[in-house]
Amino acid sequence: MNPILFAAVLAISLAGCAATADLSPAYALHEKQPEGLAIVSLTLTGKALDKMSGFEYRIREVPPRDEEAVVATSRYASARQHARSLQDGGSRRQTDHRAIVKEANGIEPLDIRDATKTTGRLATLRLPPGDYEFHAWKASELNAYGETEYGPPRDFSYRFSIEPGVATYIGRLSLNLSERNTQRITVEDRRNDDLAILREKYPAIDIGQIVFGVGTLHP
Repeated sequence: MNPILFAAVLAISLAGCAATADLSPAYALHEKQPEGLAIVSLTLTGKALDKMSGFEYRIREVPPRDEEAVVATSRYASARQHARSLQDGGSRRQTDHRAIVKEANGIEPLDIRDATKTTGRLATLRLPPGDYEFHAWKASELNAYGETEYGPPRDFSYRFSIEPGVATYIGRLSLNLSERNTQRITVEDRRNDDLAILREKYPAIDIGQIVFGVGTLHP
């Protein structure tokens, strides 16, 4: 493959879906910052999280309503122009994100427990302003033959909004994955538990300025 075209294809694949990193412990959100924060706890019940090799949720931007949408298409005269556009940030921002709960060699602590079991972690997602939705999940489990990957048969929708310079608590998103391979997702307001964890992890974030936007899950 042409090296320039290969670079463009690689950049597209990386831009299409990227992990949303957590914050440094000293992070502080200010009202003049261009991004906002979504604070959400992500858990797995039914199957034991410690037996899973990977678990993540997928997030995407919600497009504007049809009457507000504008179709914008970038056209390039060459693969070189395409690669340069992607290197410079392209004509569109990141639209698909991975909120990782557990992965191989992951460094983020699993800090949510149910009795004696670790079930998930508190995630702080730094995102540009806009409307978003959790729409899919993926879980992987090692077995004697390799690995089994689980996922929903169809997308769901849990929507939330991001405003610049604002931290929004959007609840606890919990997947129950049974041993019979059935699944059920729920959303709960667990602010007391979750914000206690947040206070320990990010003492520079003012808990009193967090807004609450726990919404409704749609299948």
